[in-house]
Amino acid sequence: MNDSRLPALLFFLMLVLALLQWVHVYPQLPDRMASHFAANGTPNGWQPKQTFFVLMSFVVVLCAVISFLVPRVIALVSPNNINLPNKSYWLAPERRDETWRFFSAQMAWFGCALLFLLLYATSQAINANLPSVGHFNSQGMWYVLAGFVLFCIAWSVHFLRHFLRTPPSGSLRQ
Repeated sequence: MNDSRLPALLFFLMLVLALLQWVHVYPQLPDRMASHFAANGTPNGWQPKQTFFVLMSFVVVLCAVISFLVPRVIALVSPNNINLPNKSYWLAPERRDETWRFFSAQMAWFGCALLFLLLYATSQAINANLPSVGHFNSQGMWYVLAGFVLFCIAWSVHFLRHFLRTPPSGSLRQ
């Protein structure tokens, strides 16, 4: 799928749901929050809740920039400055637009996975600070982190396989 609209919509929906959660829980959180946790879920770092949410907002914006703005910027770069397997084939004028659509869609899917990881970790940190929950689900975090690593491996293989292959020279359309 070489269309970035679906992952962009998914990214936006995850972001809206996260913002709704943040607005809902903000008044319930202590002024000084546990914000960093050991592998077993024990808090080992704290910060003011305003700082926590400013930092998380910055990280989410950075995730969006990496996912949606960087591909547009790279598309404007001279092909001489791009390191891509079979660059002359994939960046030929007749394939350049399709190459950037593929690249943009793949980066958008990567952004969705990264945002999910970030929002899950943020949600767990929030939960650890809520009196009604009071703990960080480290086991769930490990599962989500393992899923993210597997996604990154599959994503990288798919991305590289796409650019490593080219049609046999006799089957190229002129």
